[in-house]
Amino acid sequence: MPPKARLHKTTGKPCTLPPKVILNSEPSTSNGISPELEQQFELELCWCIQQLQTALKSGKLKDKQVQDHTKALNTLMSNAAPMVKKRQVMRLSFGDYRAKMSAEEKKLRNINMKVVPGVPSKKSVFLKKSAFSSAGNEFRFDFKEPNESDLVNDLENVKIDNDTKTNDNTRINQKHFVPSGNNFRFNFSVEMEP
Repeated sequence: MPPKARLHKTTGKPCTLPPKVILNSEPSTSNGISPELEQQFELELCWCIQQLQTALKSGKLKDKQVQDHTKALNTLMSNAAPMVKKRQVMRLSFGDYRAKMSAEEKKLRNINMKVVPGVPSKKSVFLKKSAFSSAGNEFRFDFKEPNESDLVNDLENVKIDNDTKTNDNTRINQKHFVPSGNNFRFNFSVEMEP
């Protein structure tokens, strides 16, 4: 690969940049305008974006208008677009948008709105669910309590199961299941704390 051609000669001396000249003593933003003007621009920009979004949501636009509004909306919402381009799009889309904003503001000022605290209805009733039954019955799960004969039968069944496993399933397990009749209950009581 051949070496790149140099467009200028270097002297080898460090170059100093001229100092920046600040003409305004007011604080400025990255765009070089005052914060008040930038805030006014942001307000105008938000108004225009809102108007475009409302028009698109209405569904009353023709295809060409939808394309134009969408393109304008994308430009206004873009962070990369310069302020000049945004102002141009706003002017083309709405004409004198500042006058329209002030007319809308005047119209909204004439509307009298009062904030009145809500008064609860006398007919409303709040029902609170109780954690416990009001009849005083204690909730219990009703399992049969095992007796000694059941325990002996269970031990015999375990021995039969062990024999079945050793005989390589030559004997069939002789367990019989009895349906419970859907009475599923536990045998513990719930104590209420005072």
